[in-house]
Amino acid sequence: MKSFLLCLKSKEKIELEIANDTSEPYRPAPQKYNSEKEKERLNDILIFGTDKPMKMPKPEPVAAKPERDRFDEIQDEILEREEFLAEMEALGRGKDFRRQIQTEISQYIREMEQIDKKRDAEVRELRAKMKLREQQYLDESQ
Repeated sequence: MKSFLLCLKSKEKIELEIANDTSEPYRPAPQKYNSEKEKERLNDILIFGTDKPMKMPKPEPVAAKPERDRFDEIQDEILEREEFLAEMEALGRGKDFRRQIQTEISQYIREMEQIDKKRDAEVRELRAKMKLREQQYLDESQ
């Protein structure tokens, strides 16, 4: 067995080595510290239980429904009102709702007439443009 006393240095010998040491004292390499990234990392640990956030599943694309024409919507509303009135009449309460439902239906019909007039005006305008273009084409070809 080896004696550990032979391997020990005395305090004076250690102090002498430190005093005669000409090398620079140890300094760790500077670390780049980004507090915002550290905050994000710690936040992820709090939320997910790990500093590597879970991958979010990709949302499935939702097929966009084509917009319904207001004219068609109004037709459906009128049919719904007529069905409701028929149900109320079958229950014997048609008298209570008849005036209100007929008023609503007449308002819907007025709105449909306005849409129809607007569409007719647009069609007439398109026809006029087409006629003008046709006339210009005929004038250029002659």
